[in-house]
Amino acid sequence: MNRMPYPAAESVPPAVQALLDARPPRNVFRMMAHAPALMPGIMELTGAVLYRAKLDPVLRELVILRVGNLCGSSYEVAQHRKIAQAIGLTKEKIDGTALDADPALYVGNELLVLRMTEQVVRRVKADDELFAAATAALGHELTMELLVVIGLYVMLAQVLENAEVALEEGGGPSQQEVRRIFDSQVMK
Repeated sequence: MNRMPYPAAESVPPAVQALLDARPPRNVFRMMAHAPALMPGIMELTGAVLYRAKLDPVLRELVILRVGNLCGSSYEVAQHRKIAQAIGLTKEKIDGTALDADPALYVGNELLVLRMTEQVVRRVKADDELFAAATAALGHELTMELLVVIGLYVMLAQVLENAEVALEEGGGPSQQEVRRIFDSQVMK
């Protein structure tokens, strides 16, 4: 049960309701309609992260799942498990995001972004050695995208958990729907 009810459609400004109506229903955005000045920007940023950012989708989904697990956000984890599976991550790697990054399971940049995620979520600032490794491996643009993904999904986890946003009825979109949406990001 949510801590706040979803706003009634008639109380949501028309421009914000149009944004909600133009997309598949997601409880996270329905709840954020309580903040109509902020919700459109958050939707734009999440869209940029999911569909336009250059960070490898595999790395992105590992990061989002690790953030969700570190922050205890069951909604975030449930939604992004489907996306991770749709783009080709193995169940073992998806499940592994519930624990600290394991060098026996993750390699190269996977391990690097998971370690960055753990440090940034736990300590806010990554240590100099790890930050230097990230910029050396990813470059400045992708390192900044990584930091934005971490920060965005920490914020979303905080909103989801504090408002106690429940998964959509039936668990949200089906795996087939998610696969169709993210088909262009499937690992080759």
